[in-house]
Amino acid sequence: MCGTQIIWRLSILTITLVAVGCDTPDRLSRLEKQGLELQTKVSKDQAAIDYDLQAQCSKDAKTWFNENWGRDKDTQLLDETNHFNKAQSKCFVVVECHYSRPPAPSWNNNISMWDVNENVKYADFSESHYIDFRNEVVTCACNGKSCKTLEEFSGLISTYTSN
Repeated sequence: MCGTQIIWRLSILTITLVAVGCDTPDRLSRLEKQGLELQTKVSKDQAAIDYDLQAQCSKDAKTWFNENWGRDKDTQLLDETNHFNKAQSKCFVVVECHYSRPPAPSWNNNISMWDVNENVKYADFSESHYIDFRNEVVTCACNGKSCKTLEEFSGLISTYTSN
């Protein structure tokens, strides 16, 4: 009798293990599918958050720009571009201003980059353009690093304005 009970219990245990084990590939497949679906949802949620942060940055930058900059009779160009830097969680605005200066048609090009929320200047570029077609870089710096050309300046600020 004992031997029969042991065989009987082993048979039931074997059948149970086989039944449970048969579902393992399907279970893994379902878990993998659920994992991919979850990853997709997280990616979509992150994209929505990034979009909201960029939209808020754009709104804040326009408000900051309007409060801090204005045109006068010598202004030829006054424009801003903004960028939310995800890695630093900062909103930057780049302001470009061209204005005439004597003798005409001489003019200056000033570009500055600011942290909108802290109202801190990170970069400054100033170049004078003279009537005799000479150009002179007066100021060129970004966050403590100096530069000599507009191209170098653009490269320095791009570390803040691109992700």
